[in-house]
Amino acid sequence: MLNDKLLPAWKEKDRLAALRSYRVLDTPPEPVFNDLVELAARACQAPIALISLIDDRRQWFKAEVGLGMRETPLDRSICLTAMLLPGLTIVPDLTEDPRFARNPLVTGEPHLRFYAGAVLKTPDGVPLGALCVLDCVPRDLTEEQVSTLTMLARQVMSQLELRRALAEREERLEASHKIERRQALLVRELHHRVKNTLATVQALVGATGRSSGSFDAFYRSFSKRIASLAKTHNLLTEDYWQTATLREIALTELKPFAESRQPRFMLIGPPVELSADLAVPVGMALHELTTNAVRYGALSVPGGHVEVRWSVGETEGVRRLHLEWREFGGPTVEEPQHRGFGSTLLQRVLPMQCKAEVEVQYTREGLQFQMDAPLIEQRLVPAY
Repeated sequence: MLNDKLLPAWKEKDRLAALRSYRVLDTPPEPVFNDLVELAARACQAPIALISLIDDRRQWFKAEVGLGMRETPLDRSICLTAMLLPGLTIVPDLTEDPRFARNPLVTGEPHLRFYAGAVLKTPDGVPLGALCVLDCVPRDLTEEQVSTLTMLARQVMSQLELRRALAEREERLEASHKIERRQALLVRELHHRVKNTLATVQALVGATGRSSGSFDAFYRSFSKRIASLAKTHNLLTEDYWQTATLREIALTELKPFAESRQPRFMLIGPPVELSADLAVPVGMALHELTTNAVRYGALSVPGGHVEVRWSVGETEGVRRLHLEWREFGGPTVEEPQHRGFGSTLLQRVLPMQCKAEVEVQYTREGLQFQMDAPLIEQRLVPAY
């Protein structure tokens, strides 16, 4: 009601935001503010002095002398009214002022009678509370006491401004340190990832070369495998080389079949984030499975389809990923007579690199692949 009558230039939500920007509410007592209320009490020869800050449902005292409490409800606040008035508010006898005569601190303990408060305002003129002195007998202030109380209120605001500036400086320094630590981790992870990628490419060259009958066949197979590796890397770099979702990895390989009128694949499983060290080999495995299905399996005929299922469980305190690839409706498959790069990747590389348990079955219905591998939970680089 008071705000409506006085039509202030600020809104209450903005005033509360300004108050909280000082990061002072509910902080421990500090000597500099304790000294200011002591000076106010002595200068005004008052038994009670307060630095009162008006929150949304309470008045909280950053410093106090003579009252013995750190906060009161707003229905007991005299400063709530005083901070809305210009300059310094003096009430010689609270019992004779209808605004305060029924205040519980006036009608009951400590039976307040006198109040003088200098408003605490931000540099933009937004009131936060008041520096006030109180007494249990009616009285007044001298001109010198009025001047002193006003100057001390300015000192309170100067200390609040300094306190906020120091807090903001510390926050900026901490943010800067976090960025530096994060950049160091990123560089470290990038070095690790580049080395792993080069080793993977080298292995791809050798394995593809051994399983290809001509340069053209080598080039086609190698290019496709590099493209698959690049797709997984793109997903990882979106998260600073941290994780990629299993669903997105699978979709990058099976995307050419997504627009078919007849469903050609199903992806069934909960959201799962794979760390870089697991995402790369899993992405390559799904590429080899897809390539094999297109050439010889379920995706080589119009009526065939692929089902990819995954789940996450826990064994002896370790979360593990269980992944299944099943083909349906394709031609009859048989176990190959010689082991190419795809078979080697599925049955040897995954167990060695990911500590995975792998099973490949060539059933009459179609190829079935199962993998069970531990999940790496820790992010090397913290999220923003």
